[in-house]
Amino acid sequence: MKSLRIYKPAGLLLIALATTIPGLAAPKSATGQPADSKELREAQAVLAGLAKKHRAAPVFSLVFESRAEGADGNLMPAAKGSLTAADSGRFRLQHAQGTVVSDGRTVWQYFPSTKQVVIKDAADAGEAGGVLLRFLQARALRAAPRPGGLLRVVLDPASVGESLDSLVVTLSPAESSVRRVLTQDPAGNRVEYTLKSLRYDARPGRNAFVFKLPAGVEVIDMR
Repeated sequence: MKSLRIYKPAGLLLIALATTIPGLAAPKSATGQPADSKELREAQAVLAGLAKKHRAAPVFSLVFESRAEGADGNLMPAAKGSLTAADSGRFRLQHAQGTVVSDGRTVWQYFPSTKQVVIKDAADAGEAGGVLLRFLQARALRAAPRPGGLLRVVLDPASVGESLDSLVVTLSPAESSVRRVLTQDPAGNRVEYTLKSLRYDARPGRNAFVFKLPAGVEVIDMR
């Protein structure tokens, strides 16, 4: 049997930065904790507004570009992807390695390179649609302005249960939008996702969350 590759959709929107960002050291308050700067308060307001909008939306669609860098410094080619997610845990994720589809009960993970389809219970596979909301709710630690009116915000991944060494987002306060998300995992792997579009008025087709089994694939049922 071919080597089994398990893709976790919950990792999609969490992306990588390993280095400390110059100029982001926050002043200390009398208690020894970082004092809230104007930029940090602005970032917290933007994140709260985005989280509220995301929470109220029954459907959203996301188009992104990702670039990964291994712990050895090997830079992978940029890859494009898309995610459409709806209520009840339904989603369709298209990415460089294949397709992941959930109807809320079952998740199908298709890898064309290995001609494998992995089937799992949705409860065991994670919910791709919830990832964005989790990082929007992460605790902002510090923020600094960037050219073009943007804010670069360092978040606490542990505050939303993510096992990451680093979680950094770039926000556009003027547009109330996320431009980039960067993460680094404990192994030193880095990924940067650039959000090309994020829409809350998407209208998925009737078969958007239906998976059709390709001919000639190996099926690995893990339910």
